[in-house]
Amino acid sequence: MRRSKYSLVLSFLCFLAILTVTRCSLGGKVQAPNEYTRVQAAEIEEPAEDVEIEFWTYNDGWKAPINHFQLIHPKIKIKLVKFDFNDMGNVYKKALAAGEGPDILFFDSAYYSQFTTGEYLEDLLKEPYYAGRYEKDFPKDIWESNKSLDGKRLLAMTFLTSPVVTFYRADVMEENGFPSEPEELAKFIEKSENLMAIAKKLKSKGQYIFQMPVDIINLAGLYSGIFDENLRFVRNSDLFVQALDMAREIKRLDLSIGANIVEEAAKEAVRNGELVMVLGIGSWGTSTIQSYAPDQAGKWRVTAPPLGLKVWYSDTKLAINAQSKYKKWAWLFVEYVATQQEGGENIDMISGYCPARRNLKVMLRENEYFGNQHIQPLIEDLAEEMVQYRQTPLDDRALQIFNEEIFRAIENNVDSQKTIKDIANKVEYELKKDREALLKGKKRVK
Repeated sequence: MRRSKYSLVLSFLCFLAILTVTRCSLGGKVQAPNEYTRVQAAEIEEPAEDVEIEFWTYNDGWKAPINHFQLIHPKIKIKLVKFDFNDMGNVYKKALAAGEGPDILFFDSAYYSQFTTGEYLEDLLKEPYYAGRYEKDFPKDIWESNKSLDGKRLLAMTFLTSPVVTFYRADVMEENGFPSEPEELAKFIEKSENLMAIAKKLKSKGQYIFQMPVDIINLAGLYSGIFDENLRFVRNSDLFVQALDMAREIKRLDLSIGANIVEEAAKEAVRNGELVMVLGIGSWGTSTIQSYAPDQAGKWRVTAPPLGLKVWYSDTKLAINAQSKYKKWAWLFVEYVATQQEGGENIDMISGYCPARRNLKVMLRENEYFGNQHIQPLIEDLAEEMVQYRQTPLDDRALQIFNEEIFRAIENNVDSQKTIKDIANKVEYELKKDREALLKGKKRVK
């Protein structure tokens, strides 16, 4: 019996719906309910008079969520204050250290590590929030990444998260005899020798797939994080030896354009067809690539990162200022946003809140710029496999040491295995006192 096109589409939708429920409720990374799951949130009464909740952020797109929230809670007004992304960390730190600041802060994970100790942010596990009842609805790694360094307090709620993807010119791959379809290319570049073969062949034609020699090292760093839960440095594995070997070869053969994707030289390299692959940026970058070269519509595609690495790039979080006078009403907005109560469509990023993932409308959407590719299913799948690590106050200093020594090793052609071992020893030595102080603080809390 023949089935109509409508029936096939309906069957596909049903399959996706079943898949969504299965992954959200039974997936390997989603933690089983704990004691917080059984706690019912205290009912938070509406304010008797109008209150104004100040909300600091660095991005746009808040008009609809705020309007919808204020329709439900007409006596709670949200005052939006926007900062430049590059200024956000210093502005937040200065305000919170002075016991000032807004009621709600919107963080990017790039700045969150400095706030995982101290009493700057409210513990969302306690009364009247009882946010722990949502633990089962977030992947375990995402949930844990929002906790204080001692693991006892929940300081934020993830709104959106982003896996790393690879952008590439499908036409260039095909012209040079390499796989051009996303799944095929992802499989091909799982092997480092294949990735390097692409780079070497394209270099002879004045085209590049690497921005900087350290592209693969940066990717490995995003994969592993910097410290484990006991503040032990983790960038001393064979993966980093391999990545440094590749970096030295990229440098020796001049296989990179020598500019980061956010720099004007790299933007120009994309526009003129010189940079034909972009490694190591988050899934949010679909609009970025399009803005750089709108005339290249239909030529670009999106696939998984090389070496088979499923990597987390960044996330966005909402937190409540511990000094806020309106904490309980601020929580109503944090809860509203984090649990996606507006029902909006998240495109090219992933909701931290599992029940809001795999929106069918977004999953079926074709991206015309990327050759009508269905991009969201790839991003959702990568997010299922990536691990979002917990950040620490030691991260920035450790990363500075790491980068300095890596660049020195590349410039001087130092043995990779020795370099990685020496970096680990240097980080341990220079951060020993800070590490011991933080570990002592963790034990005190326990």
